[in-house]
Order: sequence, then C-alpha cells, then structure tokens
Amino acid sequence: MKRHAFWAAVALALAAAAHAAFTLYLPSWLFSRELAALAQNHGRNSFFVLSPGEQARLFPGMPRSGVTGMCLFDLMAGDVAVSAAMPDGPWIATIYTSEAEVIYSVNDRQSGADSFTLRLSRAPSLAEQILSATGPDKTQDIASGWAVLSPVAQGLAIIWYPDPSAGVRAPAADLISASRCSAMSGQ
Repeated sequence: MKRHAFWAAVALALAAAAHAAFTLYLPSWLFSRELAALAQNHGRNSFFVLSPGEQARLFPGMPRSGVTGMCLFDLMAGDVAVSAAMPDGPWIATIYTSEAEVIYSVNDRQSGADSFTLRLSRAPSLAEQILSATGPDKTQDIASGWAVLSPVAQGLAIIWYPDPSAGVRAPAADLISASRCSAMSGQ
C-alpha cells in the first residue's frame, strides 16, 4: 500500500511539473519563436503591418478584422523613433520588452491625437544613473511625441486598430503601414 501511495505522489508531482512547464514556459517560447521569424522576415527597427495569418498566429485572442502594425526594436546602437498616423477611431499603441512586459501604452483617448512619435531609449542602469548624474536627460520629450525608457535593449512596439468596419480594413492598413520605426541619427 505504501508503495502505491509513493508512486501516486510521484505521478502527481510529475503531472504538476509538466503542467507548470507547459503553462508557464511554452507560450513564452512559442511567442519568442514567432518574433524571431518576424524579425528574419521584416528586420529590426522597421515597421510592418501583420498579415491576417501572422496576426492570428501571434495574437490568437485578438479579433481578426483588426489591423496590427509592429516594430521589433533594437536599442543596442541607440534610440529608435516610432512615428505613426492612425485612422479615425479607437486604437492602442503598446510597447513591450522582449520578455513581453508592458512598459508603455497609450490609446486614442489618452493621446488626443491620431499622429504621434515615440522615442524609445535604453533606461540607464543604477550604476549608470549614479555615474552620470549630471549627464543629458534622456527622458525629454521629442516634438509631437513621448519618450519611453526600456529596461532591455530589444522589444516590440505594437499599434492596433481593433475593429475597422466592413470595407475599411484595407484603407486602415494602408494608412497604418505608412508608420515608421527607425534608428535616430544625431544622438
């Protein structure tokens, strides 16, 4: 009887470990794999609109009628600017780290404008803050936009126009695809 209880406990522990690995690590791994494929297809520090198939694979919970634009940014060489012109109606812009942590989000109601620029900069470490306490302020706003400090060098900026009405998806995608994501010169 004790032997059966022991093996039942081992089986239960293995099942719990397998479940934890599946629910905690597999989604992150699959998401990272999809992002790596997108980076290979579209490059870093460039803006692109996801095809409906890419959008369904990467964000299965989002409505498929929406338009999703994305920039996979890399701050290793310096700051990156994301400039967007959005269609009328509700939209959301969110900046994520490469670990899928939200570091900034704004929507149409908060911004008060349908055109904006986000300046993405690497947040200084504690040691860098102490050593350069008198250095230039990297949090200053840029013209018609906001400054966002990222704790990591790589991440993604997502611009989502959630639900264009029938016949509006193509013009909305065209307008959003005119958005830009590029390294800033003259820093």
